[in-house]
Amino acid sequence: MQEILSRMEIWFKTNLPEVLDNLNPGATDSDIEAFEHQIQVELPSSFKELYKWHNGQNHETYPGLFYGLEFLSLKEILRHWQVWAELFDEGINKDILGESASPGKVQLMYTNKKWIPFAYDWGGNHLGIDLDPGKKGKLGQVINFGRDEDSKYVFADDLQKFLEWFITQLESGNYLIIAEDEGAKDFSLKNPQSVTLLDYWK
Repeated sequence: MQEILSRMEIWFKTNLPEVLDNLNPGATDSDIEAFEHQIQVELPSSFKELYKWHNGQNHETYPGLFYGLEFLSLKEILRHWQVWAELFDEGINKDILGESASPGKVQLMYTNKKWIPFAYDWGGNHLGIDLDPGKKGKLGQVINFGRDEDSKYVFADDLQKFLEWFITQLESGNYLIIAEDEGAKDFSLKNPQSVTLLDYWK
């Protein structure tokens, strides 16, 4: 995991330093323990290591770390998680069921308290770790979920494998960085172009 994070640090320092500058300092063990207590789950070691590296990025700064998706801080994760937890408690899964693009790997639910978001598209949709997978899934697998994400995909078996895929894509040149107005930059996939990271597996 540390080797992957070091590669990410080097790539962003070389190619998109403004994103690196917008990352928060790492979370402490006590920060993570308090967060686990609040959401009442035990987090995988890869998640803890990622957040000890950096505790997300400054909220609403652009572009986001993950091909433009915001890398959520623990504070922002909790805020989003509470919204989904409230919908769960209100019984939204009785009225709206999701689909699993990989049958049996993701539970057929609209939302779940054990889906923990770590990336956000600013439109109600997330990448997250799944701590309550389907019978054929794996604990800690990375999935999509959210307002527009009816069909759930398994992006990787765990967070470490997802991050390894991500940095390998960047190192191989699969990215676009486009200058926009007022010095802003758009950071996205090169291939397939015009597809967001949430749509990549689809």
